[in-house]
Amino acid sequence: MYVETVVQINDRDTYQASVRLRTAVVSNRPPIDALVRFSPTGWLTMKPLAGGKVTVVSAAEVFDVTNLERVQSLDG
Repeated sequence: MYVETVVQINDRDTYQASVRLRTAVVSNRPPIDALVRFSPTGWLTMKPLAGGKVTVVSAAEVFDVTNLERVQSLDG
């Protein structure tokens, strides 16, 4: 197995990622490029990079998350 990057996910940090929701896959829409926080537990809080409202979606609605990069760390 080849691992390119290892990212530690926690609910305090903010990440930039491409998020594809199950409803987007069904309707053949592209992923959303957004700032993401993995909180509250079991949910994703997303703010689209292109502008728009902050949304909170169930982790069960998420099809995949790609291009994940931490942009803000609140550790310490």
